[in-house]
Amino acid sequence: MKQTLKLWMFAILIICGLSLTNVSCSSIEDDPGQSNIVRPENGFFTSDINALIDANYPEVISKGYGELIIPTTMFDPGIMKYADYHKDVMTALNTLGYKTYINGGAVRDAILGTDIHDLDFSTDATPEEMKEKLTGYEVTISMTNGGSIAKAHHPNGDWTDMVPIKGVYESLRGKPFVPADAVYSTYSTRLIDDSYTRDLTINSVYYDFQTNTIIDYHGGLHDLRDKIIRTVYDANTMYSINASALIRTVRFAARYGFDIDAATTTAIKDNMHYCKENITGPMNNYYINKGFGDGCVRRTYQYYSKYGIVDYFMLGLKGYAGTADYEEPMLNALEYIESKTKVSNDLAMSVMYLPVMKARMGDKEKTMENITAAWDELETTSGQKALYEINDYSAERTAMLNIWYVYFSLTGNSLSPAALEKLKENTYYAKGELLVEAYQ
Repeated sequence: MKQTLKLWMFAILIICGLSLTNVSCSSIEDDPGQSNIVRPENGFFTSDINALIDANYPEVISKGYGELIIPTTMFDPGIMKYADYHKDVMTALNTLGYKTYINGGAVRDAILGTDIHDLDFSTDATPEEMKEKLTGYEVTISMTNGGSIAKAHHPNGDWTDMVPIKGVYESLRGKPFVPADAVYSTYSTRLIDDSYTRDLTINSVYYDFQTNTIIDYHGGLHDLRDKIIRTVYDANTMYSINASALIRTVRFAARYGFDIDAATTTAIKDNMHYCKENITGPMNNYYINKGFGDGCVRRTYQYYSKYGIVDYFMLGLKGYAGTADYEEPMLNALEYIESKTKVSNDLAMSVMYLPVMKARMGDKEKTMENITAAWDELETTSGQKALYEINDYSAERTAMLNIWYVYFSLTGNSLSPAALEKLKENTYYAKGELLVEAYQ
């Protein structure tokens, strides 16, 4: 919840692919998502834990849920690495009689053996109760898309996000695979109810702060181990209610190089229209771009292409995406820049759209004015601009235009030493030079 919502026009989310134990971004050639299932006897997934996972999974598949608790004696609680001041807040809530859990991405990343970047706590205390009773902290209440949360602020400027355990959405009443005794309300004291507000099984695993146990209701541990992406409940139902979950499904599959299971894959294709109908333009940018810049541009493009998101959102690539003449050199260029630097969104998009820009520029003089006009025309005529309705795009747009300007300057007529030195004063010279190298 500590992300800044950076709204950026029609960009594809490119994020880092992680293996079960380390950061990795190997390319997936013809069929992204075809991973080999491994059940390692190391790290978190020991034979004893695997046995519990396998015993629990049939119930999850038949009912849609089945509680699995991994006791602290079976794994090292030290995998949950976070600052002591967060622990102090949770201890204070426990002392007041409330339950506390670490939820979602932090648990997922700890199990995978990667750094924890997004730390959120769930508790059966309401935001108002936390503000009133946590007297040792400055507690503020704020609203997010998911409802109210409390923040305990610390002297170093950081804060602890405390999210109330949520009830099941009313829209799920009577739906398959939802418990008959589900609590349909804003808040709940039951963790299983909260799990139905999550999107993917791998994001719905919890860590009990008091008992140091891991709790899983929907086979998230099974799917993390076997490298599978599934939704917490029926994907068709989820995407009709929460269209952003469709984008996140593909995004997380690309991040980790996981397979999307067959039923979910079909649901993605059948429900893509909800993205246009139910997500506003600015939020489209947020969901597609979230995490962009961590790497794996090539692999993410392949996933987004395979699952239809390139065709649906990157309208300026129409006539290019999917063709061998475009994709082979473009994918090689993406792979090259990933080998040289941590990829930023403006550089990634400069690579992807360069072939289109070259065709649109043709024999025109490669001035900044002409480059800008060509890009503006592409945005408008392709429909990308209308699809995203963006107003917070100036920084990225400026960067892309300058990267292309450097590229065209370096690949056009020979520059005089003085002109080259002048060009090197451009803030984006290094990225433009890298773009030249990538397409050589």
